[in-house]
Amino acid sequence: MTYCIYAIAKPNPQFAPLIVHYQRQCRQFGANLSVLDIHPKGAHTQESYTPLLSPYFKPQSLAIALHPGGQSHTSQSFSQLLGAHARIHFFIAGAFGFAPPFLARCLPLSLSALTFSHEIAKLVLCEQIFRALTLLHHHPYHK
Repeated sequence: MTYCIYAIAKPNPQFAPLIVHYQRQCRQFGANLSVLDIHPKGAHTQESYTPLLSPYFKPQSLAIALHPGGQSHTSQSFSQLLGAHARIHFFIAGAFGFAPPFLARCLPLSLSALTFSHEIAKLVLCEQIFRALTLLHHHPYHK
C-alpha cells in the first residue's frame, strides 16, 4: 500500500518529526506514506496549482482532493476506502483551493467542517491514514 500526500505549501521543519513518526508507524503495516510539499513560485491562484499537482496523477492510483465540499468519513469508512485501493494520492491545494477541472479528476474528501492550516491538515491526514491501517489490521490503536 502506498499513500502519497501532495500539498501546495512551504515545508515546515517543526512538523517534520511528527510526519516522520506517522511514516514509521505506517511501515509496520507494510504501507509507505510519503509527503511532498510543493511551494509555487510567483502568483498563487487556483489555476497555478493545477500544473504543479497534475504530474502526480497516476492512472493506477486513486486521486483524492481534500476539499471542504468533499465527502466526510468515519474512521471506519475511511479505512474501508483505503483498504479498497493499493495506491492513493492525496492532494491539498493552496489557500485558493482547486480549480474546478482539477477537482473533477479527484474524489473530494473533507477532513472536517473546520478549516485547518496545511500543517495541521497534513498531520491529521497522516494520523487518519495510520488509524485506518490499524483498523484494517485489527490493531488495538483505534480503541
